[in-house]
Amino acid sequence: IDQIMNIVNITLILTTIVTLFIFLFPESNDLKYDLSIIKSSDLIEKYLRKYEDVIGDDLPGYRGHIYRVLTYTMHLLHHDDNFKDVIELSLVYHDIGLWTSKVLSYLEPSSELAKKDTRSLFTLEESELLFNCIYWHHKITPFNGQHEKIVNAVRKADWIDATQGLVHYGMPRKYIKEVNDAIPNNGFHYTLLTIGSRYYGYDFIRIVKELSSILKW
Repeated sequence: IDQIMNIVNITLILTTIVTLFIFLFPESNDLKYDLSIIKSSDLIEKYLRKYEDVIGDDLPGYRGHIYRVLTYTMHLLHHDDNFKDVIELSLVYHDIGLWTSKVLSYLEPSSELAKKDTRSLFTLEESELLFNCIYWHHKITPFNGQHEKIVNAVRKADWIDATQGLVHYGMPRKYIKEVNDAIPNNGFHYTLLTIGSRYYGYDFIRIVKELSSILKW
């Protein structure tokens, strides 16, 4: 019974959050400048290629998600290119534990794999930013800490794409449509809906328990 109530509570909380964003948060005038859609990056492709066999048929969908989130992130940052390489690689790795570890509680394996693969590439400061962008990208409330503007831009951008614009953080809806039209979904959201049952069958309690663990307040 306790587990069932936890599921109900989580569902109610998420529904409330989405409803608040739909009805209470208007489009931001600050974000109504020209949109620049990012559809390619040599750095992203270099590191994503390492895991194409592991990700398998889900790769086109995940690649599109990465570029949509990158587009939103850079728009939220008004295209400040400082630490852009860190942002790009954080997006390569931010969900990758879904496939490399085959778990829904994937924040730790994703962030640890990212730090391991980029150890020789980044400074200590950059590695910390990489970790925070990955580990906190499902945080519901704002992140506070070093480079919080970047971490929060990544966090907001991921929420925008994961919810297909229901949670929009002021991003103009016409921009969300333009991004979705330019970068095909390729089944990404279907993967999000079905990957739990792919790994755990009909063990819905385990699925919800693991998913709830990646939500950070």
